[in-house]
Amino acid sequence: MNAKTKEPLLQVDELLKTFREGALVIWAVNGISFDVYPGEAVGLVGESGCGKTTAARCILRLTEPTSGHVYFNGADLTNLSRGEMRARRRHLQMVFQDPDTTLNPRFTIRRTLSEPLQLHKLVDDGSLEERLLQTMSRVNLDPEFLGRYPHQLSEGQKQRVGVARAIITEPKFVALDEPTSSLDMSIRIHMIALLQRLQEELGMTYIFISHDLSAVRALCNRVMVMYLGTIIESGPTDEIFDRPLHQYTRALLSAIPIPDPQVRRQRILLKGEPPSLFEVLKGCAFHERCPDVQPDCREVRPILRDTGNGHLVACDRF
Repeated sequence: MNAKTKEPLLQVDELLKTFREGALVIWAVNGISFDVYPGEAVGLVGESGCGKTTAARCILRLTEPTSGHVYFNGADLTNLSRGEMRARRRHLQMVFQDPDTTLNPRFTIRRTLSEPLQLHKLVDDGSLEERLLQTMSRVNLDPEFLGRYPHQLSEGQKQRVGVARAIITEPKFVALDEPTSSLDMSIRIHMIALLQRLQEELGMTYIFISHDLSAVRALCNRVMVMYLGTIIESGPTDEIFDRPLHQYTRALLSAIPIPDPQVRRQRILLKGEPPSLFEVLKGCAFHERCPDVQPDCREVRPILRDTGNGHLVACDRF
């Protein structure tokens, strides 16, 4: 069954996050809206600082949004108390970019993986060991690592522990924040294969945040492109990669290396600088760098329009 014949698992509605620095306001996430359906793997891409990680943290309420709503299985997460939100956290997990900063160096891997199970009362003492061994097997880690500390593991092994911690509660939704960025190429390939297998085995629904566009194409069935806190294009993965519409998306994809030393891709080099995040954006966020800018682009903020096949673009030229 096509995922979109079902009800959305996650609905994000006009999500906004601002940060204050004295009298200045940073517009980190600027009113984004989208749905994620059960079983989908959705890529979230864009240059550093565009708001990808902040958006994911706001969805999971690891960072409190300024305004907007996030609905999970129909429940508005933004209106839940801390206790009500904690009860739902077993179903909403995150894999962080840097395992060195998110794994407690004083905890063994056994304790790291046991804590979420015990916190949510998902196992008793008799079934704890079986669950730990099952999860270690799922992420291709030897059970002997349960007695080790994070500093005794390689970067790839630590990231697998991060994945194990996220999936051990059998969540319905996982946000993956650059899970391959700290890994070398050979280990990165193994991590991508692991994530593909876990989605098939567990039916995971996730958002995959990454600068590695090749990994996004391999893992995701839909892609959203962010620029300055807004979503400027989204659609099925093949549509976005083969027929990008927005000028920013075209420039972004032109940077993907081709695995053939005899072939060179023609890079699209954008001129100008992004506007300041301290300013309320007027018109299209990309108008100062767009080679096809029109007078209206400077005044009217475009909305995402469906151009067919579920391919949405925030550009009035389409």
